[in-house]
Amino acid sequence: MKRSLSILVGVLMVLGLISFSLAQGTQAPAKNPGRATFIGTVDSVTMADPAKGTKSEIVVVNGANAKMSFLVIATTTLYNAKGETIGLDKIVKGNAVNVEYETTAGGVYEAVSVKVTK
Repeated sequence: MKRSLSILVGVLMVLGLISFSLAQGTQAPAKNPGRATFIGTVDSVTMADPAKGTKSEIVVVNGANAKMSFLVIATTTLYNAKGETIGLDKIVKGNAVNVEYETTAGGVYEAVSVKVTK
């Protein structure tokens, strides 16, 4: 029993070292550190309403049914499928989009750019 446990621990250590070394060797340098991309379909769009205290937001769902909410701020750029800038009102539920975003210190996902792909 002790021998089996020792072998199992040894194998797990070796696999861990191999995984670590492979991960270190395959990391590509980030083009924009701190930025990430989320690709999916628009689930909802909320326009800012200062009277109600709401902010502009877009909710996107990907193919694995992961849902993310992105805050749309003044510096967020929005594009249609042709690459032309558009307003948030032109993005609707069902649009396929690529969202480039940053995570704030408070854990909020802020959209840097949203591009409609379909």
